Amino acid sequence: MSNSSIISMITDISDHEVLNADNLVIHSNVIVWTICLSLITVLANLGTIIAFWKVKSLGEKPADLLILSLAFIDLFQGLIMLPFHMSLDILDGRWIWGELGCKFYVPMALASITNGLLILCTISLDRLLLVKLQYPKYMKFQSKPRVLLAISICWLLSLVPAVIDVGFWEYAKSLNNSVPINFDFVCLSPTRWMMPKVSLVFLFTFFFMPVFLVAVFSLSFLHALHLRLQKIRRVGPEDEIAMPNSNSSTTGSMSSGKRLQRSRNRYIKPAMTLGALVAAMCVSILPYLSYVVVVGLICPTCLNPLAVHYLVFLLYLTPLLDPIMYGITESKLRKFYVSCFKRLIKRR
Repeated sequence: MSNSSIISMITDISDHEVLNADNLVIHSNVIVWTICLSLITVLANLGTIIAFWKVKSLGEKPADLLILSLAFIDLFQGLIMLPFHMSLDILDGRWIWGELGCKFYVPMALASITNGLLILCTISLDRLLLVKLQYPKYMKFQSKPRVLLAISICWLLSLVPAVIDVGFWEYAKSLNNSVPINFDFVCLSPTRWMMPKVSLVFLFTFFFMPVFLVAVFSLSFLHALHLRLQKIRRVGPEDEIAMPNSNSSTTGSMSSGKRLQRSRNRYIKPAMTLGALVAAMCVSILPYLSYVVVVGLICPTCLNPLAVHYLVFLLYLTPLLDPIMYGITESKLRKFYVSCFKRLIKRR
């Protein structure tokens, strides 16, 4: 589809919204639902961050910082990005934040979603290293400085699509042509109505590639995990690595059965966390990428507005699903949530 036809289609959409602006209805049930979703998302991720601060054992392994970083990303999405989308639900799809709000929303949405995918990609790579290396070698290799460096790289790379998008805004402004979009009703990045092919490269590089790498690392991890558990059953528990809070007498007095179970758990528990996070990605992000991005770029007029609405809703479920998955797979987080809930009940 040519640029002129896309611009024509966007203009027609804006005109349609103008004609029906007086008929916009605010649905009370949608308002309540979206506000509750945003609040629960913020509180759940804030609880995860506080848990890492209060429960010292959660940060024993440097790789735990990856989960903490993902919690900060989800908190940002729930606190900043979700309210923007919430306004679209409340106002039947009308964008009320103008051009300035659109210039903020689109780059930040690109950065936060890309960052979440890159962190998930790093987590899956970390799990692969866990089962590929001997445990003492893994603990020595995956040091805190290395993990912090990996997180910093993910955050910096996530800014790349945001900076490029801002550059396109400035480029569109320098053309001295009237922008064919009414930003009082529609919010679209300049790449969508100026250079659709660039938008395709954009999305493939910063969205599809991280998802593809997550799939490759996760499948490789499952295969390596199977081999590792088979080796533990055949050879026996691995040699215990001395931890800061452990002592040799405790390890020596531990029965072989408990040592075997401990050796298995150090691989199974991280596998459960990774599986839960990948499942959340498949439920929320993959449908949006598969339908809205691919079909939208190939044939924009083929998109079903109702389907897009629900897929965007699924996309913003990720920040809510992630802390739920942490609680399901991590007993220490689960105990912290339960203790906080009991304290709230006692105060009442």
